[in-house]
Amino acid sequence: MLKRFPRRHLGIPCCALVCSALYRLKPGLLFQAVPARTMVTTAAVAPIPLSLQRRRSLGLAGRSAPGSTGSKRGLTASAATGQRVGETAHVLSIATEYRQEAVILQRSAKLLGYKFQFCGLREKWIGWGTKLVQYRRALRRGLEQGSIAPTDPVLCIDGWDCALIGSAQEFIDKMALPPFSDNEKPWFAGERICGPDFFKASRIDAVYDDPGTPWRYPNAGCMAGRAMPVLQLVEALLAGSGDGSEPFPEDGNDQGRLHEYLLELGERGDPVPYLVDSRCGIFQCLYEAEPQWRLEDTGDSLLPRLRNVVTGELPIVLHGNGHTGRWFLSNLWREMDFLRKVGLTVEELAHLPHDGPVAPGTVPDEATEKNWLATFQLYRIIETQMAYARVGVEWDPWKIVAEQGGKVSGEETR
Repeated sequence: MLKRFPRRHLGIPCCALVCSALYRLKPGLLFQAVPARTMVTTAAVAPIPLSLQRRRSLGLAGRSAPGSTGSKRGLTASAATGQRVGETAHVLSIATEYRQEAVILQRSAKLLGYKFQFCGLREKWIGWGTKLVQYRRALRRGLEQGSIAPTDPVLCIDGWDCALIGSAQEFIDKMALPPFSDNEKPWFAGERICGPDFFKASRIDAVYDDPGTPWRYPNAGCMAGRAMPVLQLVEALLAGSGDGSEPFPEDGNDQGRLHEYLLELGERGDPVPYLVDSRCGIFQCLYEAEPQWRLEDTGDSLLPRLRNVVTGELPIVLHGNGHTGRWFLSNLWREMDFLRKVGLTVEELAHLPHDGPVAPGTVPDEATEKNWLATFQLYRIIETQMAYARVGVEWDPWKIVAEQGGKVSGEETR
């Protein structure tokens, strides 16, 4: 039986419960992993206020250092690396409320030398579009007030499921070298799964050259770039599709919009508007069936590092996206001795809610572990859904199980 999959399924945390129930109904329901097969120049963007355009034309000339004690500044300009004089590395993080992971992120950013700010803290969360609205507000304000220079390197990352492990100076250095210095386009984290719409995977493949790694599809939870181009891209995403007469709604899916915008430009023959960090030089998405990294103590950094075993890169940001990503991140908090190394304790954070399976630094009980390990079964099912979508078939295993009273035939399992 081949029918449409639930379109919003990928973004719903209760998938862990659904998959656990499915696993109990049919423990042998295993699917063979199907190898996944991830993007880029100036596009039409929404107008930027004149005051910001003037700042862009002035660049860094005569700019004084922002008054942040936590900022890490590049001290010299180098023709070899393309680094600008006096750069400040910024972290803008979306978080409408404090959670334990957000506190850890804020502390890490300060210790690693970034200028950090939460976006949307204590404001109403309407939907994933809220993230774009808040980033636009923060970037406009920073550029207008001079606390962010148009060419400053900026990380825009989710506040509840990201870990920052590379220093501000490392980020500045990477942004000054190829491939990140080749042009001014922003970069997004790359992942294997093309969600929320698996049917866009083949279309994205057609407009974006194969990068040679599995992480070829853009993930909206992590973006890097120079401040002004990042703002221009955010403006374009919020302008909505087509002629922009219908702005992107704040309750819309930001990742869906990100994929749409790529296809709008690419399928009409225009250069695509952003790039994907498919080598994981800056971002490592953790949404995987099994680890694609190994833990290393480089001896010269605050925290242990993850090395991508395929590309050899040491990413700066870890993104615990998806169900398995959250599980892997919950383990890494412990394996990296993260809290102690940033000067926090489990007890200090205990009064706050947490986003992961368990509070950072703590050990899951047997029931929690069993429930979350079931999400790896879900990941294999999602891989299969995406493989079907590549050949134009919509496949919904949840409906199959429900309609057959929890019984699945051997042929359907295959």
